[in-house]
Amino acid sequence: MQSGTAKTVFLSMLILIVGKALGLFRDRMQAISFGADTPESVAFLQASVLPRTFLDIMFAAAFSASFIPIFNAYIETKNKKAAFDLASLFISIVFVLTAFVAVVGIVFAGPVFNLSLGQVNLAPETEALGAELLRIMFPLITLSGLALAIAGVLQSLGEFRIPAAMSIVSNGIILIYYFFFLDRFGVHGLAAAFLIGWGAQGLIQIPFLVKHRFRFRFRINLRDPGIRQIGALALPVLASSWVLPINLLVNIRAAAPLYGGEFGVPAIGFASSLYTIISGVFVLSVANVIFPKMSRQSAANDDEALRGTINETLRVLFFFLLPLTIGMMVLSEPLVLLILGGGLFGEQAITITATALFYYSPGILGYGLFIILARACYAKQDGRTPLIAALVAIIVNLVLSFALAPIMEIGGPALAGAVGQTLGAAVLVFSLTKKGLLVRKAGTLSDLAKMAGLAAVMLMVVYAATRLSSDMNIILQVLIPTAVGGVFYLGGAVAVRIKEATDFARGCWDRVVGFRG
Repeated sequence: MQSGTAKTVFLSMLILIVGKALGLFRDRMQAISFGADTPESVAFLQASVLPRTFLDIMFAAAFSASFIPIFNAYIETKNKKAAFDLASLFISIVFVLTAFVAVVGIVFAGPVFNLSLGQVNLAPETEALGAELLRIMFPLITLSGLALAIAGVLQSLGEFRIPAAMSIVSNGIILIYYFFFLDRFGVHGLAAAFLIGWGAQGLIQIPFLVKHRFRFRFRINLRDPGIRQIGALALPVLASSWVLPINLLVNIRAAAPLYGGEFGVPAIGFASSLYTIISGVFVLSVANVIFPKMSRQSAANDDEALRGTINETLRVLFFFLLPLTIGMMVLSEPLVLLILGGGLFGEQAITITATALFYYSPGILGYGLFIILARACYAKQDGRTPLIAALVAIIVNLVLSFALAPIMEIGGPALAGAVGQTLGAAVLVFSLTKKGLLVRKAGTLSDLAKMAGLAAVMLMVVYAATRLSSDMNIILQVLIPTAVGGVFYLGGAVAVRIKEATDFARGCWDRVVGFRG
């Protein structure tokens, strides 16, 4: 990865880490305030998941995977004014469509909430509260849609820090509510705080659009050539983006009857959130920076540069995600205890959620590969290949979730999600290799084998460190094994001369020397 790109990824990652840390703190406040088996917990978690899931299923991929390649092609082949006109038109259409869905969701909030959980016999007060909260939160679709559309424009213009900072703003607003207003306005006010937070995500980006002299004009023209191009790519892209939201809904529905219908829904919700937040810090930092670059390379018909970008990015993914997988599995229970434990979130809730997180964790590498390789296909305006991969992931998850839940309880749906995501990624690897966009360079397979070997030994090292620190403070139970495992993995990678490790160590040394100078 080139130094300029690596620096941008690093800075974006630091910003995302802050936002994701606040997101973890937000989840902790929810857990200790409402627990796992209370009406407020079940109702709020599902009411907050559904609008974002609808957004992901219906629109989210169009913001990035369909819009960004066409927007970058306009910049490359036409001019910035034509690209900005297309962006104005796209944002206008996003607003109209998401507002329509929000209104329908508000009207039918009760049936939507009940259908999403299947045949689980919830208490009447839980069902009523869930419908009320869902009515408040359905406008999240519109607010999030506008924020993501604006972020797509800014990322294409080389502005990565502000889109990365969106979660800092929204999570900060929600945390302020927890600390100062929760006792007064309760769970209904919390739903409103989510709305305010997501609205702020779009507002903070507007000054940066102005800086680039972007002028928004509301207009609707579905026959515009650019919109037709986006639309032609959007349907398969949208379908291929359904893996995470649909798999989450399937996992929740399979887990809902478990443990007397009390712990399954929150456990899957919290574990999935921890899994995507922690692994997403790195994966999304890379994807958000690399995707516009791949789109420009594809628009310029520079397949050699595109091939180099894809292969180099995948090496970096393997290097970082293999040890992350090991760490998440071994430290699943201490992590859940540290982040969520306390208040109304008791010992049984911690154990069940930690089990779900453990079985989700083997899917981290598949998650990263799917995100990056799907974007490589979108850069080539190929939506069919990710669509096939997504169908494989969804079908495998659907079958395994309901087959394994009676056998493994909460671990079954979580493992099903991990297996489905991994097999979907395998389809993309096979397809892109066949098309010549993934190539076996000299030494790559050897380096991947070294990474895997180091990760396997790291598993034993981290496990031993967890045993030695088991009687310590919970913070030390997480930090000590993490530090020991990280030092071992990085040191071993430098010793066996893995490029990513030596580049990282050299960059750190250069910064230290530069600071002293």
